[in-house]
Parts: sequence; C-alpha cells; structure tokens
Amino acid sequence: MRFRLTLKPLSNSQALLFNYQHPFMAWIYGRLKDADDAYATFLHSRGYKAEDSRKTFKHFTFSSFQIPQLAKPIKKGDTSMLLSSEAICVVVSFFIDKAAEDFIMGLFQNQTVSIYDARYKADFIIERIESLPNEVFDNRPVLLRTISPMVIAEKRKDGMDEYLSPTDPRFAKYFALNLFEKYNSVYENDLKLDAETASHLIRWSLVDESRLKSRLISIKQNKADGTKVRAFTNFVFEVSAPPQILEVGFLGGFGKFCSHGMGCCEVVE
Repeated sequence: MRFRLTLKPLSNSQALLFNYQHPFMAWIYGRLKDADDAYATFLHSRGYKAEDSRKTFKHFTFSSFQIPQLAKPIKKGDTSMLLSSEAICVVVSFFIDKAAEDFIMGLFQNQTVSIYDARYKADFIIERIESLPNEVFDNRPVLLRTISPMVIAEKRKDGMDEYLSPTDPRFAKYFALNLFEKYNSVYENDLKLDAETASHLIRWSLVDESRLKSRLISIKQNKADGTKVRAFTNFVFEVSAPPQILEVGFLGGFGKFCSHGMGCCEVVE
C-alpha cells in the first residue's frame, strides 16, 4: 500500500534539519508502536529475515519531502532549511497484507509530526491522507524514477560497504541480489537462487542519469561517528522481474536502508 501525507507546518519559518529521514522514520515507528507494540518491536529489532542470511528487512519506505517553497534560499554552510507556511507532501509505502491497509492508514489520521534533533525542530499536522492507486505489474519491463535517495552497496572483504553509483557496472548485480533477498524474506523457500542467477532473473539498466546526484546521509542520530551512507538520487531506470518480486521492491523499497527513507520510487508513465 502507498499513500501520500500532506503535512501542514504549525508555524512559519521553522527550521527543518537536512537529515530529516531518521526522525521521520522514528515517528512512523511510534505510530506503529501505539497501535501494536509487538509488531513495532519486531520491525525495529528483527524485521523479516531471509533464510540463510543475517540480513533483515522492514519492508517499508518513504519518499523525500516534497517542499514547494522555502522561506529563504539555502546557502552554503547551512545545516537546516527554513520552511514557509506552505504544506509539504511525503509518500509512505508499505509491503503489507491488504487486509491491514485501512488499519495502517488510520494510524496516521489527525496526527501531529515533530521532526527534530538537538538543534532544530519543525512541527506539522497531517492535513490530508490520500491513498495512491495500486500498481499492477506484469512480465514487461517497467520504468521507475527515484523519489528518494537509493543505496546499493557491495560488501568488501574487510566487511565494510562500498556504495555504488548507478553508473557503476556492479550496480545492476547488487540491485538484483538485494531485491531477491527481500523477496525471499517474505516468501521463504519459494525460490532459491544464487547471486548470479538472481541478476539474470532481475534485469536492471540505467535509462536517464542527466540529473543524477550523490548525497551523504546520516541514518543514525546522536552518535559520535555520525553513521553515514552514500546514496544516489534523481535517476530513471528500467527493471524487469517477475511481478511478485517487483511488487516487494516497489512497495517496500529498493536497495539498503529503505526504512530510513531510501529506495522509494514511482512509475514513469
């Protein structure tokens, strides 16, 4: 399920930190926890686990905030953006049982949202919730555009991630492997493939890189090392995969750190 939240600032000229993804993710967890503590704890501490893997997946994501106008332009050296009084929008997406869709949407009705860290705070009220149409995938290739940054990485021998640009020849392989692992975490024992076979089953290609940008994003707050990942956004790609596999990625996010607001995409009509 996917829906669009319209967030109305509670006052003018509020400072919104650039790395708003982590506090917004925490707010989503808070709504889930209010409704079902066990489910929120499961997502936060364990998630869904692919068989024969230590990786876990939360299977939800959200877009970058769509901000129509700022109170003043961002200058070099700024660490936050000054919002106007205009509403902003964000797409939130869950791979979840259809029977739970109305329940999940109800969690966000008439809520206030606070996005803050030690320096900045911005408060909003949810002005509107709009359910988005379900995309129906078939076996034909589909064009997708990023509406949040995407993180694809290769694990190096030292255990560290090497973050890959969509222009890197390895990107397609690790995009496919990550998507297949997510699928396998939901549909256990349904299909067994190694990395090379997955890259043949899930075919990825870069279509438009003219506006491609790279961002270094903090995915955890209040840590001395300021845990950061390298993400890429503003590109269009084509992917071909069995519909059930593609649906897992489209609704739950493509790539790593999706619950932190990474890997959210929209279909290019």
